[in-house]
Amino acid sequence: MDDRATFGTAREGSLPERVLRFGALLGGLVLFGIMLLVSVSVFFRYALNQPILGNQELVEIGMSVVVMLAMPYAALTGQHIRVDILDHRLGGAGRFACDLFARAVAILVLGLLVRKAWGKALDAHEYGDVTNMIEVPVWIAYGAIALGMGVFILVLALQLFLQFRRGIPNYE
Repeated sequence: MDDRATFGTAREGSLPERVLRFGALLGGLVLFGIMLLVSVSVFFRYALNQPILGNQELVEIGMSVVVMLAMPYAALTGQHIRVDILDHRLGGAGRFACDLFARAVAILVLGLLVRKAWGKALDAHEYGDVTNMIEVPVWIAYGAIALGMGVFILVLALQLFLQFRRGIPNYE
């Protein structure tokens, strides 16, 4: 069975799926850039005794962007980690209730995270907070977290909608 049917997510090729896939691909390109940066940095450090200034800062901010761009797509397609130890014993109604509870709690917690990250992004932008070595604006990382988790909330809300639309009798 297709994971999209199992997790109650958008159809393949739909607008939400294409947009989130683009974000994940963009995150993959950023990850590739980080990989190149780290490889060149290691070569410069050990072969030429000339480390790249700010390498760690770029990796840290870049990884926050990578994770936040990829996470909503992973949730939409059901590619994240899912523990189903008791699923076979709960039956359809039990899985329906557990998925409902998990998604509702995730929306609540992620909503708090988005609120906090957005506030930190605004503060960092207002005060001009930058990293120590090469002065990369810190609001980029906080903004990526707020945006990624906000989109993740929308994915979870879509999954809840589709879960209720399918109903308990048809829930797998």
